[in-house]
Amino acid sequence: MVSVGVRDLKDQLSLYLQFVKNGESVIVTEHDKVIAEISTPRYPHESKVETELQRLSRKGVIILAKRNTSCVPLPETAVPGEKIDWFTMYDEVREDSV
Repeated sequence: MVSVGVRDLKDQLSLYLQFVKNGESVIVTEHDKVIAEISTPRYPHESKVETELQRLSRKGVIILAKRNTSCVPLPETAVPGEKIDWFTMYDEVREDSV
């Protein structure tokens, strides 16, 4: 567990977030009084879509993709290096056809 004052936390936030990424908890103090604790989330954060896909996969209804990237070409409006997911592309296609 790491302890840090508010001013030092503000000045070196990236350093203390690295401690959190490595599994440490960071205690934040103000005038030697504990005011906050920063730690990794207790529950993994997933979107509703990801949660539903996991549920359907467990039931055997779908098989999840094994790769993280798509072979689908990016739309012409995409910025080079920008990541875009299939749902965003799907929405754009649907908006064009409506």
